Amino acid sequence: MPNRIDTPEYWIEDFQPQKEELAALEAHMLETLAPAGVETLAGLLIRGRVDRALASRKKAADGKGVPYMPTDSYEKGQSLVFPALDGAKGTIGKVRKGNNPMYGDYQVLSVKIGSDAREFAAGIGWDHALTSTQADLDADLLVDRYASVIAPQLRERLHGTGDWLGAGNSWILKSLLPEVNAGHRNLAEAILMLANEPLSADKLLDEIDLDGSVSEESRRLALELALEDDKRFRNVGAIESPLWTLDSQT
Repeated sequence: MPNRIDTPEYWIEDFQPQKEELAALEAHMLETLAPAGVETLAGLLIRGRVDRALASRKKAADGKGVPYMPTDSYEKGQSLVFPALDGAKGTIGKVRKGNNPMYGDYQVLSVKIGSDAREFAAGIGWDHALTSTQADLDADLLVDRYASVIAPQLRERLHGTGDWLGAGNSWILKSLLPEVNAGHRNLAEAILMLANEPLSADKLLDEIDLDGSVSEESRRLALELALEDDKRFRNVGAIESPLWTLDSQT
């Protein structure tokens, strides 16, 4: 059985970016036309999964089977739907009396879900994790908790596609970047030589004319990627805030 979407185990152990999720991030990028931080992209992915989980729960609850609530009682042979487990369905194979006196009288259901047999409590009088409803799934809370957790894996996956490029914490589709040609790089070399001090990409772009039809963020990222790939240049600033100088000046 998969872990619940609102548990650390789901995002730490189960999470793998899917093709359709990468396609959704590409669509977002084509709409905004600007670089985004990997944690921002991770947050969009989490929100997408929450939306699909809620839709799946609603569909399951509207379909065949009785929605499982630990406070209710059930009988052998009943079909149950588990909204808190993304709409998983199962059939009760056995019902026995609970044997933990701390919890009073309750049932233990043996439920076949796919190829797995799981036990669930029923007729209980205490709070239980699986009493969660759709309203309990808070996308903002999950983004705050887990965007940074899945960001490294998402970064690796974006890098492996060949369609994305990143510098520092900024990522964009390769197709959205303006061209930085040899002339642009030579001009950057001349600017740095005359300045004789490290400069940001924004300062360099004051004198380097890149495609004005793309966003300022995209021009900055394109130049930083080009300088990073040219052995004449070195970043002596932070990864998130690069400062560029010539290798011959260091």
